[in-house]
This record gives sequence, structure tokens and C-alpha cells, in this order.
Amino acid sequence: MNEQIKHTMKPWCEEELRAKVGQLFIVGFHGHVASADIKTLITTHKVGAVILFLRNISTATQLIELTSSLQAIAASAGHEQDLFIAIDQENGLVTRIKPPVAAQLPGSMALGATGDVANAFKVASATAETLRAFGINMNYAPIADVNSEPKNPVIGVRSPSDDPETVGRFVSAQVKGLSNGGILPCVKHFPGHGDTAVDSYYGLPIISKNKVELDLCELVPFKRAVVEGVESVMTAHIAMPGIGEHSLGEDHPSKKLPASLNPDAIKILREEMKFDGMIVSDCLEMDGVRATVGTEKGAVMALKAGTDCVMICHTMSAQVGAIEQVIQAVKSGELSQKDIQASVERVRRLKLKYSTQASAVTSQKTRNTILQDVEKRNVVQAALAADVYAKSVTVVRTEPGLIPISPYFAQMRVVFVSPGKTSVGGGAVESGEEKTREPHTPASYIDLIRVHNPGAIDIRFHNGSHLSTEDETHIAASEIIIFATRNASLEPYQKAFYHSLGEKYGKKLIVVATCDPYDFLEEKAEIKNYITIYEPTIPAFKAAVDIIFGVAEAQGCLPVGTPPLKHSIRLVDLSSSDEDFEQLWQMWQIIFPKWPIERPRLSKILHQLPGRHYIHEKGFCLSFLVDIPHGKIAAVGVLPEYRRKGLGTAFLAKAKIELENAARINGYEKLKSLEIGSLTPRFWPQVPIDFSQDEKDFFVHRGFRKSTAPTTGDYFMDIRGEIAPPEILERVSKTRFKFSSWSADLYEECIAKQKANFSWVKAYETLAAYNQHHEVMVAFDPDTNAQIGWTLMCSHSAIISDSFAFLPLMPSKEKTGLIAAVGVDKSVRGKGVGLALMVKAMENMRERGIEGVCVDLAIRDFYEKFGFEVFWEYEGYQW
Repeated sequence: MNEQIKHTMKPWCEEELRAKVGQLFIVGFHGHVASADIKTLITTHKVGAVILFLRNISTATQLIELTSSLQAIAASAGHEQDLFIAIDQENGLVTRIKPPVAAQLPGSMALGATGDVANAFKVASATAETLRAFGINMNYAPIADVNSEPKNPVIGVRSPSDDPETVGRFVSAQVKGLSNGGILPCVKHFPGHGDTAVDSYYGLPIISKNKVELDLCELVPFKRAVVEGVESVMTAHIAMPGIGEHSLGEDHPSKKLPASLNPDAIKILREEMKFDGMIVSDCLEMDGVRATVGTEKGAVMALKAGTDCVMICHTMSAQVGAIEQVIQAVKSGELSQKDIQASVERVRRLKLKYSTQASAVTSQKTRNTILQDVEKRNVVQAALAADVYAKSVTVVRTEPGLIPISPYFAQMRVVFVSPGKTSVGGGAVESGEEKTREPHTPASYIDLIRVHNPGAIDIRFHNGSHLSTEDETHIAASEIIIFATRNASLEPYQKAFYHSLGEKYGKKLIVVATCDPYDFLEEKAEIKNYITIYEPTIPAFKAAVDIIFGVAEAQGCLPVGTPPLKHSIRLVDLSSSDEDFEQLWQMWQIIFPKWPIERPRLSKILHQLPGRHYIHEKGFCLSFLVDIPHGKIAAVGVLPEYRRKGLGTAFLAKAKIELENAARINGYEKLKSLEIGSLTPRFWPQVPIDFSQDEKDFFVHRGFRKSTAPTTGDYFMDIRGEIAPPEILERVSKTRFKFSSWSADLYEECIAKQKANFSWVKAYETLAAYNQHHEVMVAFDPDTNAQIGWTLMCSHSAIISDSFAFLPLMPSKEKTGLIAAVGVDKSVRGKGVGLALMVKAMENMRERGIEGVCVDLAIRDFYEKFGFEVFWEYEGYQW
């Protein structure tokens, strides 16, 4: 934020106020040309963003002329920047630019069914190419909702999966493809619209989950997207009473607010996730807002809650009314100029990056060129789509010998049965568009079947209809029945119709679910041959037909239907028996084979306080509260076959909550920091850089941020030869300082100065308690004999060495010692005391039979002077 925003701002004049407020509105309009309404909104009300729908698109040249004219109107009206011209081009079920204007591309669940995020990136890149060519610079996609409720009337196949990890991976790939292609992506619908059976177009859905449950599911994809740099997020009109203040009663008004108007929801984005991009509301004309607080008031409430831009898609009176109410709210002080300016700055910053002015299309030559470009692009993208659709079609189950139908039987009697067009569906894309929940299939499906079987019979049925005698005869005489459904899980008549056929002809029935894969997912006994294609588009159904008739082999994997896991996580019990420890020990060997720990060493570390460790039959999590109130997640381990099922996420959430509770018990409002790694006791101090990227991404995608600080490392040096270069040894030999091992009579002064200078007191106290003073080297002022420097120089048998889990993995094993906590009093720093301490310590260690030295968690320059080399290198990850 600019410095000027932080201070009291002079009141804006009317013109300046309108220009700023207008930049925060996204509006839609009707027609294929710029209407009088949209011209007024851009010119008079200075609206900065326009959203296009299918109702605005007819041909390629028309679309470019439209976007060009909109930008020209803004320029002539004095806008300092181009408009954001946005669209919901999710692909699949929600496709605004349709063939022949653009190729039909696969939607999110079809992408998820391929199991390969590379396909998501390719399709998003192709989408960006199309949008950019048509003068569109923002896409309200991808969907980051986890479709955990099969009966969800608004998300469904618009989500990649019902698994939050899968959704996160595919969303990130789509975000990268769009942004790399010059289109601003906007992930939606925060905090997550997947676990609801109410359509927010027609009501206010309520998700009664607490924050911990949201962290385990809904928020996972959004956290990943934010950490990976997504620049825009759309909020949802869903009430989430579990995210607000616990002290507020359930009847408190804020508990019933849509997330799009709720400051508590926005705080999760801004404060917890550290998101500083642009927050956009979903359309405020949806009944989730319009029927509760009203569209105009909703605009004020959304901006007041922390939203940057509000969307009103359809009605001119609502658009103007909302703008005027926002202006009045700024004038009255209900909305602060500072917050409005901050939102304007976010919009401005993203427009600098993404807005591009489309050239006006005037000549026939230009039109011909555009059409040629469209044709070439569509051919290339249709080929890409065909490849991805082929990889997505999933044969969920089949009896041997039926799929594929052999080409030899191309002339067999085939009947195609499918639901015909009926009315009423979900409102997710109603807005003058085809609805997501229509229960009918395209009439042209039969043409795709007749390519392989020209004599195929087409039979359409409707809700409440009965087969004619002629249809009954065709079905009875058929050898194969292909039965297509669309959202049969929500349309009982489709299931009933199938069962009326299945009783007689079940062995020759092939069911194709053309949208939701849930239609007959659970009817394993009744439905023996079941295919899912995830969207009712022509290319998707063609891919299924190709598999049925043996032209291609099925490659898709079912991205939904895995029952949610209930993770029974509990505290490790180390007091009553060794059962938990033995289980944890056995799992450690499998999960971390490259990092073995001696059994007694692990036991000792786990018993150190204040540890809080958790176990599950398939994994464990080790955590500590250190230097209260700082939290450390020391290790998270999940057995390989149980990964990507949410257990690791559940461990992190459990550890974070318990560490926060421990901080509060100790008188702190919250944790001061939460980091991956541990120091005392010591597993990994941070995350080893040679961990796989997937392992590191596990933390990143759950809200931990990689540190920008230089990496640190554990260093090793063989000290059987020279312990330092000649120039260092010569410098040390000339020093006036005195050195000796620590002793009991030096304890009081040492501890006092450790407390004044450093945070390693516990290590010194522990050594003294076990009468192991000789494991410390002390430097003295030659004139006063005062202690001025200290370092641990521990052998393998030192009591504190057991706190370093992986010290035995160093090359010399039992003959490797540890130098740590090198500290010099402030009064003599920069005079070579630390250098001399190192030399004297290593000389002492060699005399005691130690052959190798590990220097714990050090920065490169100092120790490399001696000849130490990095053995393990680490990078920081912090919440």
C-alpha cells in the first residue's frame, strides 16, 4: 500500500470519488453490442470491469468488436487504465465462448479424471490463448471448491474432485496456465462451496463446519493457490457460522452472514493466508444476498468486510443503486477512504499487469484474418481437447466381453436410450445460460453412435413418460442398450426408468453418466457396466463412444467417490506402556528409511518436555512448544499407502491447535511463530533441501511459507589431520586469550552470561547436572580472567548428544562429536575469540579420540574457513 494511504487522507471531490468507486464494480449487460446501459455505467459511473456471458457472444468478429468497443468507450470517458473484461470460461459445463467461436475444452472434473495436472495446465494455457485473442483479460476460474457433497446443486463436475489435495493440485496448474498466458485467473468460491446442497442463486447455503474442519478440507486448495501466488479470489454467498468469534451466540447476525459479506471470512484470506491480491464478490444479485440483505446494501457490506470488487451482473437499477449507496457510505464515513484506496491500488496493480486493449475491428480484411486465426486455433485446441477427453473417460466397472464392442459386430442391433429435454435445474450458470443441472442430454449424441453403428435406434424418455410399443419392440430386439443419464442421482425418474429396463435387459446394458459420476456409483450389483464422462459435451461423449466401440482404450480414473476418512488421531501415550512408542518406531523405519534413529535416542527425545506428539495407525506427528510461545512441528510421517488422504493435513491442524492451546495456558494470546523443524531437541532444524519437492510442497500448500533467508546447514569435517588452514592456526597461536575446559567452579558466571547473551542455557545446565563440564570449551579475558566465550564440544557420549537425532548418521558415527552454541560476549566480538574457540575445541576433541566434527545449523562463511563442508542443508518454512 502506498505510504499516503496510511495517513489521514483529504476528502475526495465528487468526480474523484466516483472514479475510484467505479473501479471497484464489475457489471454485466445484455446484447451483442455495447448497450446504452453499459455505456452509461462506463462513462458516467466509471465502472472499471465488465463481465461477459453467453448472451453477449454470437460470432468471433462480433466478440472482438464488442470488447474493442468497450475499451474504446472507457478510453473516451477518461479512464486511466483499460477495463477488466472478464468471463466465466471454466470450460466443460460452464463454457461461455462455445463452438464454433472457440473449441470446446474439458472442464475441471474431466481434467481431474485424467490424473495428470499437465493436462490442466495445457487446457488452461489454451483457454488463455483464446481469451486473449478476443480481448478478454480476466477469467473467473478455476473452481477451487472441493465437491465433498455429491448432491451439491451448484458445483458438481465444476470441481476437479472430492479430495482437497487433488483439487489443490489441479487448481494450481490451471492458475499457472492462465496467468502465464496473460489472463488474470480468479479462484472461486472462497471459503469453499462444495459441501452444500443449496444453490446460492436461490438461497443462502449454510456450512456448519468449524475452522479446524475447514482447514482439513475446504481451505486446502485456497491455501495452496495463495502460497503459489494467485492474484485474485472470489468469495461465495455461503454462511459459515463456525469461522466467527466463539463467544457470539448462534443467533448473532454475523453468524448468518454470507462469507462474501463477512469480515471473519475475509480475515482468513488477509491475515491468516497473507493474501494481498484482489478479492472479488460473487454476483450480488444471487438470492444468497439479494433475498437477505439486498443487492445495494450488500455492496456496501462486502466492501466494508474487506472485499475489493463487487459484481452485479444483470440489472441496471441494482448496479446504479449499489454504486450510489457505496458513494454515500464513503461520504458518511461508513466506508473509509483508506480502505477504498487500498482496493483501488490492488485493481490498478493488476490492470498494469493484465489489461490489454483490443484493436478495433473495422475492415473486412481484418475480419477475414480473425476468422482464419480462429479456425486454426480451434483445430489445434480441438485436437488437444480430444486427447484430454480420451484420457478422462472412466470405465468404472464392466463385465468381461461387453466393452469394447468388437468392430466385427458393427452391424449388431444397438439401441440408445437417453432423457429428453425437460425444465428446471440449478441456477449456477442460469444468467441467460444453459443450466448446470439440466436433466437432459443433447439430441446429437445418437449421431456419434451411428458413426460406428449406422442402424442404431434413438429412444428418448421424459419424466413420467412410458415407452411406446414400438420402442419396447426395438429394445427387446436389441443386442446392446446404451443408456445415457444426466444427473440421475438428483432425478429419480431416470433411475426408475433404468431399473424398469434393467430387470429385463441388464446383461446387455451399458450405462454412461454424462455429467455427475454419482448417478449409479453405488449400485454395483445392479449396474455391471458403468462409464462416466463428467460433462454432457459432444467431445466428451464421443470419447466414451470410441471406447464402447473399441476405437480407444479407457484411461480415466474416478476422481470422486472415496468415502471421507475419519482420522482417529490421539496423543502419544509414553507413560503407561511402550505400545505407542513401538508403533511409532516401526512406522519411522518405513517412512524415513534414509534417516534412521537409534531406538533409545528416539525414546529420549520423545520424552523431553514440552513435547506434544500424535499418533494414528498410519502415521504420526511430533511437535514441541519451545521458548514459549514458539511452536515447532518436528516431524510429520504418513505411511506411503495412506498418503494423499488428508491424514498429514489432519496432523498439522491438530498440532497447531494444541500448540496454540498450550501457548494460551502459559498466558499468551496466540503462538508467536510456528515453524517446521526443531532445535532442542533436534530432529531436522528446518526442512532438508534434498527432500522431494512433493514433500516440501506438502507444507507450502497448507499455509507454510518458504523463508527468503539463506539456507543453513549441518557441517562436517574430519579432524584426524589438520584442523584448520595454516593462516588460521598462526593467527590463533598469537592470540592473548586463554582457553580451558569448563568446570564446576565456572558454572555461576557461565550461566549468568549465557542468560544475558544467548538462548542455550538449558544445554549448559544439563551438562553440569550430569557432571559433564568437560564437554564445553571456555575462553577467558587474559587480564581479568572473566569468561568471554563458550562452545559445546561434545563427544558421542555427552548427555545432550542424544538430543541430536541424526548425529550418528555422520561419517565417523560413534567417533563424531558436536560443536554447537558457539557464543562470544558482546564486549569482545570481532576480535577472533570465536575463531580461536573453534581451534581449541577441535584440538581438545581430537585429544579425546574424536575423529570427526559436526557443526550444528551454521551459516556458511565462518565454518568453511576451517575446511568444513555442508553435510545436510536446510531451508526454513514458517506459518
